[in-house]
Amino acid sequence: MKYLFSAEARQASQKMARDLGDLVELLEDPENNYIVEEAEKRVFAALTQSEIRSPDLENEMDVLIYPTARLIVEELGNPRLRALQAEAESKESNKLLGSEADKFVMDLCQSAFGWKIESYGDLSARASLPLMLRTYEIKIRFENFLEVAPSFHSEEWNLINRYMDKGWVPVRKSELDRLISGKFRQLIMQGRFEIPKMSQRLIEAVHRIESETRGRIRQAEPLKMTETLATAFPPCIDKMYTESIRGEVNLSHLARFTLAAFLNKIGMEEADIRRVFSSAPDKHSNIIDYQVRHIATKRSGEDREGYFPTGCKKLQLENMCPVYLGHVDDPLCSYVTNPIGFYSTRAWELTKGIIDHSWYAKKRDKKQNF
Repeated sequence: MKYLFSAEARQASQKMARDLGDLVELLEDPENNYIVEEAEKRVFAALTQSEIRSPDLENEMDVLIYPTARLIVEELGNPRLRALQAEAESKESNKLLGSEADKFVMDLCQSAFGWKIESYGDLSARASLPLMLRTYEIKIRFENFLEVAPSFHSEEWNLINRYMDKGWVPVRKSELDRLISGKFRQLIMQGRFEIPKMSQRLIEAVHRIESETRGRIRQAEPLKMTETLATAFPPCIDKMYTESIRGEVNLSHLARFTLAAFLNKIGMEEADIRRVFSSAPDKHSNIIDYQVRHIATKRSGEDREGYFPTGCKKLQLENMCPVYLGHVDDPLCSYVTNPIGFYSTRAWELTKGIIDHSWYAKKRDKKQNF
């Protein structure tokens, strides 16, 4: 039951408390104060991006610590705190799964998520497989693979880069661990429920976490942008910037590079760029500092102007252009080849009060930097 998303853990939790109303009622009992205390510690660890650990489950009531932690977070309704909780729970599960046997992990994801998983067998059984498959212990149905893999940013998680045979995708045990922990993260991020009337003990815990959350979010907020600066962002940069400061998702490496290079090019100070990334659920301050400094101080002789952000064609190929994907529309995107070209043109329009964009088409050649 140490895997809190497992069918076994859910059943045990529902045996103790059939719904959230029952859970709150149970937590009013002074004997169960420790559950609220442990849940609060769990949320605080997620908030501070410290390592959390699964309950020891020495007492059958311990299974209620996780749903109580979820209850505290949902009561606060803070998207960034939910993202941090999901990240922390996912990492803890992935660490635990690494020491489990293949059969246990396969059974776990089948019972918890209904995934179709099959084993390739032991080393001797895999010896008869094609050479490229012998390092894979397990195969998973592609539709189950695609429930989680697109949220990972490394190229090896793109289905087009994977071998597939009759709808089955070979995966290593470590990859299945990550798919499972990634699914757990999704369940937390997507889960919503009606909050019942809270007990006094729970309200006190919520207030303490709320106070900590406000202080830490305030420290992570980036420098306020001017209205002209914010509205001149191209759609791709606006999406990356918004997701980064909200801290709801982990940006891909390419998105982080593009956003950091863009902000550097338009004149934002390195310290302020670091603040933009400081809300990320998986942030590591030393890595962020290094990446921002490296991007901002690209050296070519004495050149310290920094890297240019990723071009429009590359962003389209990587499905990172909202206009290309049809999510938003902006006519200027048809006439530029880089986010900087968009920004410089749109900022100029804003300063001149230009709202008629028909002049774009009068330029002799499309796809240029204005």
